[in-house]
Amino acid sequence: MKTQEYAHEIKQALNINNYANLVRALGSQLNSRKDRFDKSDIIEQCFEVYSNGRFKYVDLEGRDHVDTKYNYDLEFKYISNGLFTKAKKEKTVVKVKLKNSLGKNKGTTIENPANYYVFGQEDAMAIINWTELQNYLVAVPDGIEAHVPFDRLSFVFKPDEIIVNNGLQIDYKLEKRKAQLRIIESARV
Repeated sequence: MKTQEYAHEIKQALNINNYANLVRALGSQLNSRKDRFDKSDIIEQCFEVYSNGRFKYVDLEGRDHVDTKYNYDLEFKYISNGLFTKAKKEKTVVKVKLKNSLGKNKGTTIENPANYYVFGQEDAMAIINWTELQNYLVAVPDGIEAHVPFDRLSFVFKPDEIIVNNGLQIDYKLEKRKAQLRIIESARV
């Protein structure tokens, strides 16, 4: 399947407004080192939920989802304002960290890559297949990045295609604290 066709199919399966509104409502409240894993878990899991299970969240090394229709492996990378600037201008080159080697660069080899790489930001999402993506791999001191020319991406949706719900407010830290306290209380004897 051509990547642009697959991008269109993802758009049909995914509620793009729910995705964009969730990410917008979370905002920057989960950007601290301590909270970044929670942020990625929420965004990656919403891809399954807002596609009614089509993109099953598997959370494996090098792949976050499996497309249950085609059995494609997908790796999801969230890059805040990485596709478009805050002013909604296209980036010339989209830079995404694909692999973190924890300070020890080991070249540009990715073992067992996913079929497709999904790049999401607050209000846009694009994909690229592995065959094309491997042409844009760059070794950096702490891992591997992809430096993809904007026009090589196939867009699932762009900022002008979503409806923003400015009334949606999420206080993740408050909800997390409540959940932690419920767990603590459940252990009382």
